[in-house]
Amino acid sequence: MGTGEGGAADLDMKRDWDARARTNARYFIASTNYESEAVFRAQGERDVRHFFEGVEELLGPERELVDIGCGIGRMDEFLAPRVKHLTGVDVSGEMVRQARARLKHLGNVTFVECDGFSLPLSDASADTIYSLIVFQHVPRPVAHGYLREAFRVLRPGGGFLFQVPEWNPRAPVDPPENETFEMRFWREDELRPILDALGFRWHGVKRHPVTTPALDFDQMRVHVQKA
Repeated sequence: MGTGEGGAADLDMKRDWDARARTNARYFIASTNYESEAVFRAQGERDVRHFFEGVEELLGPERELVDIGCGIGRMDEFLAPRVKHLTGVDVSGEMVRQARARLKHLGNVTFVECDGFSLPLSDASADTIYSLIVFQHVPRPVAHGYLREAFRVLRPGGGFLFQVPEWNPRAPVDPPENETFEMRFWREDELRPILDALGFRWHGVKRHPVTTPALDFDQMRVHVQKA
């Protein structure tokens, strides 16, 4: 286990997400229509299409792809055929175990457990890193750690694509740092200086509106590149 900025939050995330994976992994990964494997897979295929829309150059037969927060490989099933190799990383060993069993037929996929703060991958070993519906659940210091780690693991010129919910005046305040499921909301003008300081070059943000009974907000898909 890492004991950097994440500290006790890392332990909480590992414990909590292992428990969720054992209870019902599909529900905690995609809580709508989770009872049907067919719908779960269809949602994964749909989200790949939407998430990479307009940035398909981040995929390709020679590219090494990393998924931060892979779960049981919901999207990776449909991304693996489009890249040379895909590495899925998750804080939950139980999620990793299920992902390996679920996608054992794919020869170019590796799933590894992380400590909840760092990526167990070599420097400059990936062409593209992506993360969807992950950073919203983790305390901000942990998210900052993953941003730093993404920069380290990317090759020069590599692309990083990730999603966070956008703050608006109606958004709730951050939950306690030991809360590993409730959402944190981010501002573009908060993210850009962090990414600039790490050495990323900003390519843009794409917004997708979300309507819920509690709150209407935008999801932000952020695209940056290692300079």
